[in-house]
Amino acid sequence: MTLAAIAEKDFQDAVRSRGMIALVALFSLLVALFAYVFTPPGEQFATEFLLSVAVGPFLVTTLVPLVGVVVGYNAVSGERESGSLKLLLSLPHSRADVVFGKVVGRGAALSLAVFAGFLLPAAVLLALSQLGYIQAFNVGSYLGYTVFAAVLGVVFVAIAVGFSAAAATQRQALIGGVAIYVLFVLLWGAVTGQFLGAASGLIDPLPVSQQQVGVFLQVANPTTGVELLSNAFLGGQLFSGESVNQQISAISMLVFWTIAPPLVGLWKFDADDL
Repeated sequence: MTLAAIAEKDFQDAVRSRGMIALVALFSLLVALFAYVFTPPGEQFATEFLLSVAVGPFLVTTLVPLVGVVVGYNAVSGERESGSLKLLLSLPHSRADVVFGKVVGRGAALSLAVFAGFLLPAAVLLALSQLGYIQAFNVGSYLGYTVFAAVLGVVFVAIAVGFSAAAATQRQALIGGVAIYVLFVLLWGAVTGQFLGAASGLIDPLPVSQQQVGVFLQVANPTTGVELLSNAFLGGQLFSGESVNQQISAISMLVFWTIAPPLVGLWKFDADDL
């Protein structure tokens, strides 16, 4: 139960923080603004158009990962610098309890913030649909997309907590978290393109094509993976159609990024002498 106790404390601390409240308010206002400005063409539903064309590319895949890094980077390193980590470990908590408890607690807090951030835009969409300004408001699509946005946040919280566990200082953890954000959100296409060009000779003898490797590298990015899955969901093709294999690969990589960084951070954390 020690992991649950740490998760509960971190969850409560996160949801009560002014920073989290401010981020929820900012996210709500931005999505509500998009909901008001963007109206769908033709007979396309407002919900799918808004989420796949406006909110997803401009807000969710850029803002949510950044919030995840901010929420998670000081989870362990902050308590190490303040000295409270020694007190925490003097209680019946293992280092694994600390790392994964903070992943669970802060991931849950960010998920709650994402759901809260989508409430105001939902009210705006509902009001616009009732007034006849947009097509019908699809509640199922809206709630489903919110789940994908929350998953993306949890993945980046896990990555940031992993860096926090491995780092000796908050500064090192922040640098690592920002670096992974820049890689995944801004530079992934350029980096993987350069890699494919340099490794083309090594790929040719393998029983996979360069195109298949490129597709895998694309969905290995958690932001791209969530975007692929959410767009398939909004289009009614989740686990169906031609992209099923890509969707399965995307889910596998999301699980990998949620588990592997905290495990690596825990391995380094266990070896450290506090």
